[in-house]
Amino acid sequence: MSFRLLHDPEAEVEFQEAVATYEAQCPGRGVRFTLDVDKVMNAISVQPLRFFKASPNSRKARVLGWPYTIYFAVNEAQSEVRVIAVWHGARNPAVLRRRLR
Repeated sequence: MSFRLLHDPEAEVEFQEAVATYEAQCPGRGVRFTLDVDKVMNAISVQPLRFFKASPNSRKARVLGWPYTIYFAVNEAQSEVRVIAVWHGARNPAVLRRRLR
């Protein structure tokens, strides 16, 4: 069974900004980032509970090869996963903690 992915608006903005930044640095790099994020999103949608807990109500999945982690919440009753953040590791963790509550 696959879980439906929902994206918080903030997470979508973070992802789009990362893609634009990588693409501006080197053409094609944003596409590679997108493909790697898609792989992680697919893994989350198939088995969201296999990922480590980030807080009592959220989990996290690293994007291998990139300084990003995807934070998400699982609603098993509705078979939904809500993506809370596409988070760069150098950002202020206090901001992330507020969003994960």
